[in-house]
Amino acid sequence: MVDPQIEKALNQQISHEMASAYAYLAMAVHFEHQNLGGMAHWMHLQRDEEQAHATRLIKYLLDRGGAVDLGALQKPRSDYGSIREVFETALEMEQANTRAINEVYALAVQLKDYATQSNIQWFVDEQVEEEKLMDEVLALVKMADDAPSSLLVLNKQLSERQTAANG
Repeated sequence: MVDPQIEKALNQQISHEMASAYAYLAMAVHFEHQNLGGMAHWMHLQRDEEQAHATRLIKYLLDRGGAVDLGALQKPRSDYGSIREVFETALEMEQANTRAINEVYALAVQLKDYATQSNIQWFVDEQVEEEKLMDEVLALVKMADDAPSSLLVLNKQLSERQTAANG
């Protein structure tokens, strides 16, 4: 049986992952509206990954005999002033997710919940990759510096992503 504090923390993390998925969907729609299909595709894959993370947490919580309590999601931001702003927001979102995952891990350490520590370690490692990936794309966006031809090349490059990095 899972400790009630862990159950609450995992439910909060599930909500956090779903909110991120919803935000990535809004970013994808924003790019679709601008006819930047490659960037939209990339954000859809990010959304898929966040949903997979939530599902992984749900399965773990159920496997431990916990109750899943799906919270309401806030409407995500959908209007951005620039491509750079979208990716800066996405990086900030990943950094917030890292902090939230670390809090769950710290609670599991405090409660000596070794199973949760083991499970959450995967997410800790995953967030290193998530932040790195987002930082790399943001660096490319910054290099493009709103030059239409550079942004079109980046849009094409992002369209070639086959699957989410992990999930």
